[in-house]
Amino acid sequence: MKVKRTPLGELCILSKGKSAISKTSPGRYILVTTGEEHKTADAFQFDCEAVCIPLISSTGHGHASLKRVHYQNGKFALGNLLAAAIIKDRSVLSAKFLARYLNFTKDRLIVPLMTGAANMSISIDRLATVPIVFPSLAEQVKIVRLLDETNALGALRSQADRLTADLSPALFHEMFGDPAVNPKGWPVIPAGELMEACDYGTSQKANEENRGITVLRMGNVTATGDLDLERLKTVELPDDELERQRLKAGDVLFNRTNSRELVGKTGMWDGRLEAVAASYFIRVRFLAEIEHPQHFTSFMNLPFMKQRLMEMARGAVGQANINSIELKAIPVPVPPLTLQKAFAQRVAEVRELKDRQAASRQGLDALFQSVLHQSFNGELL
Repeated sequence: MKVKRTPLGELCILSKGKSAISKTSPGRYILVTTGEEHKTADAFQFDCEAVCIPLISSTGHGHASLKRVHYQNGKFALGNLLAAAIIKDRSVLSAKFLARYLNFTKDRLIVPLMTGAANMSISIDRLATVPIVFPSLAEQVKIVRLLDETNALGALRSQADRLTADLSPALFHEMFGDPAVNPKGWPVIPAGELMEACDYGTSQKANEENRGITVLRMGNVTATGDLDLERLKTVELPDDELERQRLKAGDVLFNRTNSRELVGKTGMWDGRLEAVAASYFIRVRFLAEIEHPQHFTSFMNLPFMKQRLMEMARGAVGQANINSIELKAIPVPVPPLTLQKAFAQRVAEVRELKDRQAASRQGLDALFQSVLHQSFNGELL
């Protein structure tokens, strides 16, 4: 595949945006900003295809970075922290190709040109020097189409993931009814009466040298109660505390402190690793003859319970804390244990589906990155 290498300023007219992002009046036109989501404006600056490139670092504080480059078409306004690259000769270069190329190469080609102290940025003149490597227009169109198709597969995968995330709450309501009103009249018992043990996890800080016992932290429990065992760390504990802190399969971990949005986040330890402790959780172990841990975990992760926990939270602004006494007082509808176990089995099937979807998502991500790499390194066509 033959390619050309030309500075961006020779291929495009570069125009700085004129709209103050926070002060522009909303209206019928798109306002392209540095963020992922656009705003609106009551007037437009451009009526064309353009590649919109932020001129300031995404992170600031003396650190150069660039999260995204936007493609935009039609009438739109542009934030004054961005520049629009408008193709001079559309028979030579595709704006869609240019947007994808700059998104792929921004860390290598644009970010190193940023200068400044607290707020690093790039000037229009320096942006104009960025080298653009591109094949023929026909090959650009093929590359864009292939990338769009690969990206569409990822979007479908994400949609399937969102639907799967809703399965467990829907299943809970199907089998037990809405616990907020308890239409099936299940006995309601304070959570503490269902528990064999309820104690606090370790408050020892994670050991960066990777010594000691593996520790499960709040970041390893997702908002839906699933376990993410990536980026595990360790803590060093005395032998007597080590035995007390060791998790067993079926232990429920209840996030006792963090921002109000995360307070009460609840997950169940599945025992897939040995010698694991929990950090900054309340750990609950249930009486096997009364309560199944999966039932309680799913109950605590229902939206109405999360709202209730946020209202219960105590602490300074932006910080929340629920103690074991409050947790034990929570009334829990308790259906027959046989029904709870049947629910747990169906949740396990949903979790297996999530695992398969995660593997599929990783495969699609790898495919997309491979297509990107091959596309912009002359290896694809």
